Amino acid sequence: MPSKKKDSNWTTWEDMPIDEFRSRAEKAEAMAAELAEKLDGLFPGLVTMTKEQRQTAPRLRDGEHAMLHKVLDVVDMKPALFESLADQDEGMDPNRFETALLRERIEKHLLFSKVAESLAPVGGELGDSTLYTAIKFRETLYAAYRIAKTHAQTDRKVMDVLAPVIDFMRKNTAAGAATKKNRKAAPSPSPDAVAGEA
Repeated sequence: MPSKKKDSNWTTWEDMPIDEFRSRAEKAEAMAAELAEKLDGLFPGLVTMTKEQRQTAPRLRDGEHAMLHKVLDVVDMKPALFESLADQDEGMDPNRFETALLRERIEKHLLFSKVAESLAPVGGELGDSTLYTAIKFRETLYAAYRIAKTHAQTDRKVMDVLAPVIDFMRKNTAAGAATKKNRKAAPSPSPDAVAGEA
């Protein structure tokens, strides 16, 4: 991170002058784009999922990779038991349950997880700083909005300025209510839970 100018009297990003902050934000975005380009070069074909796909994608628990390898050990011991799964592994041979391919996918998942974990502290600090900054202004401005909205009922000029804000707030309230109504209450069951029900 570039050092601050000698004649400046700020010590952190919070009291950094906005021109300096803008300049550094541009540099940070360029660095992030460069890193993303390098990662794309290392792993061609990286996937981008939709928000809905991310919500329904499976999350592996700590230690689950090793346990799934043990399942594959059993498959390798008794392949005839698993012939019905031959075309479900999305492999090259529709007539064979391809354990080597599945083991490779498990390892790639684990390695991707480690790379993502190594990048998380940077994204985490920036994300937390973003949330922290919102704490510094959002609630106060929502209080100001409530006062302005009341005043707008009797002041046409205020209403002219505030009308798009009122529309925005109504749309977001309606969208939030719809999301809560349509949200699935229960997460996907674990294999053990399904087996227990059988």
